Amino acid sequence: MNFSDIIGQETVVSGLKNIIENKTVGHAYIFIGPEGVGKKMTASIFVNTLMCEEATSKPCGTCSGCKKIETGNHPDVYIVEGDSSTIGVEEIRNLKKDIYIKPYEAERKIYIIQEAQKLTEQAQNTLLKVLEEPPKYGTIILISTNAGVFLDTILSRALVITFRPHPYDIIERYLSINYPELKEELPFIAGFSGGIIGKAKEIAVSLEYSEMRRAITKSLMSLLSNNELDVLNTIENFEKYKSMTDSVFEFLLLWVRDVIFIKGLKSTDMIINIDMIDKVKDFSKNVTTKSIYKIAKHIIDTKRKVDQYANFNLAVEAMLINSWEEVHGNYSGYKV
Repeated sequence: MNFSDIIGQETVVSGLKNIIENKTVGHAYIFIGPEGVGKKMTASIFVNTLMCEEATSKPCGTCSGCKKIETGNHPDVYIVEGDSSTIGVEEIRNLKKDIYIKPYEAERKIYIIQEAQKLTEQAQNTLLKVLEEPPKYGTIILISTNAGVFLDTILSRALVITFRPHPYDIIERYLSINYPELKEELPFIAGFSGGIIGKAKEIAVSLEYSEMRRAITKSLMSLLSNNELDVLNTIENFEKYKSMTDSVFEFLLLWVRDVIFIKGLKSTDMIINIDMIDKVKDFSKNVTTKSIYKIAKHIIDTKRKVDQYANFNLAVEAMLINSWEEVHGNYSGYKV
């Protein structure tokens, strides 16, 4: 891989290429951006290019350095990871001890700290001591979803590189080339991804996600039925996709968002579920503006309860009953 494989991060790519071509590689970089936006891939290509023995603006792929990077066996490239929740001081002490040993093969040593937002304050203070007196051959790359977690003294000694969400048209174009069989769903996937290319690719290859979306849409449309039992009979759709709770509730809220846009703007220009536009329109015709906002609140409240380990089935049952009652104008405030 090389920089041309990175999608929609032109400013970042241009900056990194200039650093390499002008031989102005610094001691510390912080790659900031949402999960799935391309930080790790970009860091990998940046490191590969730096360690390539041909010393060009892209990896040659054939030299010893490139081959060792490809297999994850380069002796001068280190990945720093902690446990599931933190990167503690011990990991950074090991980095500090190792970085002052000269490179084994290359002209520099590179340390990539994955999920650097997990660094404890003590670990950051230890890292700061390295950044204050770095060896000339050492480069540290911190990859994080959040710049706000770092000490100001860390930020002041590193070059912060910000990765932005991708424009939807770039994601849709990428998907149309790589997943042409999903033609009708591509606008939805691009919109649902929130501009995150990694998320878009994950959805595109997930048959389970497409099935979940159709099942939950069936539950939503059942809210229009005059028979409350029709709604309760769709609880199994939620049970089946319990392992995808976050995606289920995210989809529910996007559906409500689309209905609100249809009702308020009388336009389909900003609809995310565009491939289901007929169903969205039908739903919007049968609910009042007040009821759809109430339904949104029920969804948000239910997600919060589920996150707090409430009984999943009972919470969803209450959400469906209350939403059905909002649609039909006889809300009773059913609770679990």
